[in-house]
Amino acid sequence: MAAQNPPLGTAPPAGATAADKLVLDDSGAPVLKVTHEGFEREFGAIGAGAIYVWEVPVRVTHWLIVASIVVLTVTGLYIHGPFFPAPTTEAGADLMATMRFIHALAAIVFMCSFAVRFYWGFVGNSFSSWRAIIPHNREQFYWGREMAKYYLFLRRDPVPVTGHNFLAGATYTIVSIGMVAQILTGLLLTAWVLGIPPVVTFFGWGSMVPGGIQTVRMLHFLLTFLFVAFAIHHVYSAILVDYEERSGTMSSIFSGWKNIKPGRTLEALGVAGRGAREEYARIAEEEAREKAARDAAAPRADA
Repeated sequence: MAAQNPPLGTAPPAGATAADKLVLDDSGAPVLKVTHEGFEREFGAIGAGAIYVWEVPVRVTHWLIVASIVVLTVTGLYIHGPFFPAPTTEAGADLMATMRFIHALAAIVFMCSFAVRFYWGFVGNSFSSWRAIIPHNREQFYWGREMAKYYLFLRRDPVPVTGHNFLAGATYTIVSIGMVAQILTGLLLTAWVLGIPPVVTFFGWGSMVPGGIQTVRMLHFLLTFLFVAFAIHHVYSAILVDYEERSGTMSSIFSGWKNIKPGRTLEALGVAGRGAREEYARIAEEEAREKAARDAAAPRADA
């Protein structure tokens, strides 16, 4: 039999929240097992105004990581191949030392910010949780494919989700792994350059990597372009979805709040007892009602 949502207002199972796993019906469409009360406990009242999505640690670490990546990219590219001409050899050495120092400071900011954000994925709200980011069940893969269809012009609307959409979550998972690799290779290079006991004790094994320290250096260099490519796509996607949904995606990373339209999110779809198959029909009906209301309010041309 197909899995059914409980009727609206039915008490959820003990301990259940709106973040509980979805189930799939016989058609493969996910349905949410959550009541109106369960949704409001987890996310706030539907239609009661903006929803607080991104907490302060998420927003602060986001911008610290952004700033540090910009500084690390510029200084790292200079360290790899100096592109500022120096009048003398001494001036060139001084400039290189300055770039290395700035690079090291930015790396410390980057590592600390990443560590805080990683920790907050376990103690923060549902939107910042690693469970909402790392794909780990069929429902997340389903909605990830739906979002991919949107980017490929095979779907009319973006997947209506309050926090990270599930395709973005998969991307953030890959990028987070890349960040760990970037931190590790950076520490190996630091141990190789400085050669001081505290660092060498833990990260002095860079020469044991196949290809030696040059492999570590090249990997560190190439990962930079992964972050640059991700940043370009991330900004483009944020602007696109913000324009399509009119939900304040861009402003939310400053304020923490999103202006979620009632009934437009996956969470609300679950509250209403609807699965993926009814999503388009429901949105189309809502848009038709809005258009009819606008037409009725507009002055008649023959009046």
